[in-house]
Parts: sequence; structure tokens; C-alpha cells
Amino acid sequence: MILSNLIFFPLLAASMLAQPALKFEVATIKPAPPDAALNRVVQVDPSRISFQMTLRNLIYYAYGNGLSTALRVSGGPDWIGKTVHDVQGLAPGTATPRQFRMMLRTLLEERFALKTHTETQTIDVFALVPVRSDGKLGPKVKPWDGTCKGQPPPREDDPKMPRCPSPFRPDGIFLEGGTMFAAAEVLSVQRQALGRIVEDQTGLAGRYNMELEFQLSPPDPNGPSLFTAVREQWGLKLEPAKGPLEVVVVDSAQPPTEN
Repeated sequence: MILSNLIFFPLLAASMLAQPALKFEVATIKPAPPDAALNRVVQVDPSRISFQMTLRNLIYYAYGNGLSTALRVSGGPDWIGKTVHDVQGLAPGTATPRQFRMMLRTLLEERFALKTHTETQTIDVFALVPVRSDGKLGPKVKPWDGTCKGQPPPREDDPKMPRCPSPFRPDGIFLEGGTMFAAAEVLSVQRQALGRIVEDQTGLAGRYNMELEFQLSPPDPNGPSLFTAVREQWGLKLEPAKGPLEVVVVDSAQPPTEN
């Protein structure tokens, strides 16, 4: 009896750890029309998602977190960055953005015969840290009240994404229910202005409403720098530092099986 228990429990533990991969119930892949909008992803409804992307950008979406600013995709045949695909996915039921990412990852492995491995590199970044030693933040950062413009937020999903829709605006940044990780990511999108990506090293775990009044597109040559705006409005500063960059290396891929 003791011997049988010693055999049974490891097998039970192994079976509990072996979770099946998340998969779309129905998925179609077709060549995108010539006038397709590049890098387009739309969650059509709670169970359907649509992509118009190259395989390279599909990999960014599938393997990334948040806006995938600390991720790089390398390797693979030349066509993965040129051919635009129209991908439609139907989940078995209501799915979160994180679940959609995992379903897309399975789709890429099955329909593009995608094989990858990951590496981690150390690169130059800007560390996002508080200006004040007591952690007090600037006038444009307020604790999130748990609502999205007075309405209940969508159900909890990715802790690294804002809880409320936070679209990009040419006149600045607005995050509603955002973490400091999300703030670092939206600053990383301005890599051309900053010269490197931004990594959250604030040590702050809460969610905030954060507004940054700054002319992003095109930047105002006579206005304050982005560094100054972040310091004065958010009470945060950007310091040169070293940080990790995850690299997804494409070992092999094939043109997709269509349907």
C-alpha cells in the first residue's frame, strides 16, 4: 500500500501540471488584401479576435507582455517580416487578452510550423524611479478609484496592462488604472525621442491615473524635453541603467496552411 502511494502521487502531480495548450475553436488564415492596415489587431467581441500582421509581428503579440517593448524577434526566413496575413480566431468562449495571446501562440506553432527559442540580453535602458526618497509622486499622478470614467472596469486580466482603455494621443499620455509597468511601456514607445526603452524600477505596485501633457507627434522643438515633463508632472525620473531584453529567436517557420 505504501509503495502504491509513492507511485500514485508523483503521477497525479505530473498530470495536474500538464495543462493542455489553449487553442482557438475555429481559426482562418488568408493573405491580407493589398490595402490592409498593417499591425492591426481588433478584439471583435469577447470571443473573437482579428489580426492583419506579418508573422514577425504576430510573434511579438503572441510572446509579449503588455506592449512588448522589452521583446525582440530575430532570425527566421525573410518573408516573415514582409508577407501580411489576415488571421481570424474564435475562442471556445469568452477570452481575456492574455488567453488570446496563448491561443495565437498555439496557432503559430500548428499552422506556421513555428519553432523558436528564447534568449535574454542585457541592454542599456532608462530606469523609471521616483524623484523623492519618500516616494511622493507628481501632480499628474493620482491613485486609481477603481472605475473607468465612472463605470465598472472590465474584469481583471493582465496585471501589466491598464484596467481602462488608454488610447495614445498626440498631445500626451493618459493612463487610467495603469501600473508603473504600463507607464514605462508607453514611454518606451517614444524610443525615438528617448534613445532607449524604459524599465519600471519604481517599486510601486499600485494602479494610478496618470496624465502627461506633452506634444508627442510631432514633438515641440521649443517645449520642455520628455525627461523634464516626466519629472515635473509625474515626480519620476529616467536614469541610465542596464536591463533585460527578451529575444525570441525564430529557428524555423513555413508559410501557413490556409482555409
